[in-house]
Amino acid sequence: MEGSDIVVHAAAIAGIDTVIKSPVKTMEVNMIGTANVLRAAHLNNVRDRVLDFSTSEVFGSMAYRVSEEMRTIAGSAGEARWVYAVSKLAGEHLAHAYFKEHGLPVVTIRPFNVYGPGQTGEGAIQIFVRKSLRNDPISIYGDGTQIRAWCYVDDMVEGLMCALENPKAVGESFNIGNARAVTTIFGLAETVCRVLESKSEIQFKPALSADIELRIPETSKATELLGFKAKVDLEEGIRRTASWYRENVL
Repeated sequence: MEGSDIVVHAAAIAGIDTVIKSPVKTMEVNMIGTANVLRAAHLNNVRDRVLDFSTSEVFGSMAYRVSEEMRTIAGSAGEARWVYAVSKLAGEHLAHAYFKEHGLPVVTIRPFNVYGPGQTGEGAIQIFVRKSLRNDPISIYGDGTQIRAWCYVDDMVEGLMCALENPKAVGESFNIGNARAVTTIFGLAETVCRVLESKSEIQFKPALSADIELRIPETSKATELLGFKAKVDLEEGIRRTASWYRENVL
């Protein structure tokens, strides 16, 4: 980190399956790793920006039009699903403590369900898209009524760049998402199949763990302070994502 002007800290253990299987590793990597990043940034006098990735999961299982000033929730102790949110929230608190105590130019972003070309891991859209392109069955865990707002990766990157370049971002947290691209998980699977003209069968399976029932961001703070506003609607994002997977993966 020596000589760096800007630090973007996006590294973490993530993904529901991974977190449930390895809660200890999740907590240790996410909390201690973030502490190491912030300490190194402070010791190396990073002066332009330190951008820390938090998560929309800090708002808990029922999050409708949640703003940055609303209360965050740690979840019930012992439920593995929440160790990711807790570890990210701890990192966010520490980041802003470095800002207040040492003047480290920290900004935190809370991404809301980002998807798009190049995505790996357990993201629902990339799984649904890849299965749809092969006409394979699509599995939904739970009853499919969970509601999400989906943010295309290009919009996410634009929000990130605003947070890096705008001086008003320092010392603040921002929700980055698309409150217009809202659907249930079942509705998402149906939309992917319709847009891609897939013959995939949608199947329901028991829920893996505690789940987020509702998650929709309020992004007016990012709009007012940073000029950020998501532009890509859900169907267009699905088409762009499918095109990339056709050319690069399948």
